[in-house]
Amino acid sequence: MQTKIAPEIQKVIEHRSDPAERVTERLAIGKTVHQGDVYLHRVAADHPRGVERGSRQVAVGTTVGSRHIAEGELKVFEGEQLPAYLKAPEWCAKGDLLGPVVVAAKPWLLTHPEHAAHRIPAGTFQVTYQADYATRRRVQD
Repeated sequence: MQTKIAPEIQKVIEHRSDPAERVTERLAIGKTVHQGDVYLHRVAADHPRGVERGSRQVAVGTTVGSRHIAEGELKVFEGEQLPAYLKAPEWCAKGDLLGPVVVAAKPWLLTHPEHAAHRIPAGTFQVTYQADYATRRRVQD
């Protein structure tokens, strides 16, 4: 007897992510790196944050595209505010582009099934999401 696999699961099984690993050795406060629609902003250690989250997934959602996962010796907290140098577009609802805060004691890895993994230096990072000005919505992988 053959087992049937849901089409969505089959896509994940067959999909090959970029096997390369991107390495960022230094990232000054105020600088940014991104993986798809997720942006990591290096912020000061005292950047506002909420309670610690139970999940290390830094993008909202349940699709394969939302599986941006923080791995390593780190903690993930609820985000409280965008970095001071960022201003959300006036058409964005409060918090639409705001993600969690990642605090890492050592270099860590941001993984994703469809993008290359990113090796990120230790520090505090505010996650934000890409805005689509044409649709006036948050971009989602």
